[in-house]
Amino acid sequence: MSRMFSAWNGPTTGGGGGAPSVPWAAPRPAPADDFIPATDDAPFVEVGAPGGAVFSPGPAVVKFPPLPATAKAEPAADARPFPRLATDTPRYLSVSFHDLSGRVRAPEPSEGPDAALVAFHHPDHPVSGEYRVLRDEVKAQFADHAPRVLFFTAAAGESGTTTVALNLAVTLARETPGRVLIADANITRPGVARMMGLKAAPGLVEVLGHTVPLAWAAQATAVPNLQVLAAGGNPAAPPPGIADDLPKLTEQLRQWYDWVLIDAGVWGVLPDRDAACPAADAVYLVAREAAVDRTEFAGLRGWVKELGGLLRGYVTTRG
Repeated sequence: MSRMFSAWNGPTTGGGGGAPSVPWAAPRPAPADDFIPATDDAPFVEVGAPGGAVFSPGPAVVKFPPLPATAKAEPAADARPFPRLATDTPRYLSVSFHDLSGRVRAPEPSEGPDAALVAFHHPDHPVSGEYRVLRDEVKAQFADHAPRVLFFTAAAGESGTTTVALNLAVTLARETPGRVLIADANITRPGVARMMGLKAAPGLVEVLGHTVPLAWAAQATAVPNLQVLAAGGNPAAPPPGIADDLPKLTEQLRQWYDWVLIDAGVWGVLPDRDAACPAADAVYLVAREAAVDRTEFAGLRGWVKELGGLLRGYVTTRG
């Protein structure tokens, strides 16, 4: 996925997968009138398999123990030897379950950062170079080295806001002195913790609700100097009061980190969260390259300005 960054240096305006076969178990002693066929044409037992039939050994391959030295040539009927299992290794069926119950399973945390984090997995990739350019462009907008809070949002879903913010956070933490935090404020559709292979909670919701301190909720990552504040909470029931509490939290985050990146998801889903954008030093819009000329994108630029947010640029994505 390629990135293109545009920035404003001045004021902004509104615009435009059968059952497995198993070895025979030793049968119980047969009644006197039962018998074991001695012919070679006894039928085999067939078990279906994806690759064709699997045959279990019939009596033709059953081995009998040698007669004792004191035995007569024709032993009595009740002295018949007991059949034993063949020694061949059995063939097992592989199985695969296909769930048709309609249940919805929550995605399990991965064992590490998502493959989409090119800046983490492939720092020498050309797209990783684009994130270094993005980092330099953002840093150039600030004259001093004071702690900065960056607010990332989008006019529509599937724009790549989380991917962009995470790759930029990895790039900042790897190649910029200082501590970096990415906070997931995309509470209804959280993705930061999952993409980094971390716990989904506790997180931002618990910190804002004063049930978990920030020091307990922040999680270390595989990147030195980079921490994650997951969304936490219940995506179906976002907490109230974000408009007042999130700005207060950002002031605390400034004391702990040099760079704070907030993934705010899609604009308009949580109006209280959007109303907190003035607490950030910069607001950046993320959009698909083909969507920049749409009215939704132009309208979002106007909304940010109306709420008092400082819009400093936008990032277009493609691929």
